[in-house]
Amino acid sequence: MLKGWTAGIIDGEGCVRIEDNRGVIKVYNTDYRIVETLKKEWGGSLYESTRSDRPRSKRIWTWALTGKAALKFLIIIEPFLISRGERAREVISLYSNRVL
Repeated sequence: MLKGWTAGIIDGEGCVRIEDNRGVIKVYNTDYRIVETLKKEWGGSLYESTRSDRPRSKRIWTWALTGKAALKFLIIIEPFLISRGERAREVISLYSNRVL
């Protein structure tokens, strides 16, 4: 149900990368409802930040998913990704030779 919506958010607002030899997915947004929905549906963590160089800027919310949770998420979402699909496959392949 939310797979297509989630993939669109990841493609448009997200980051998929390998960090310290593990998969990391992050979505940055000023609309708390978006990251709250991601956390509710997929787990992970939420945190808030502000830009110190722009005191009047909006709060930025970050949803993050790492490690095995990121792998499981990407296996489900990867078929729906467009711009982040290649990077998602790289993260998935990182784990392909590991014992989960």
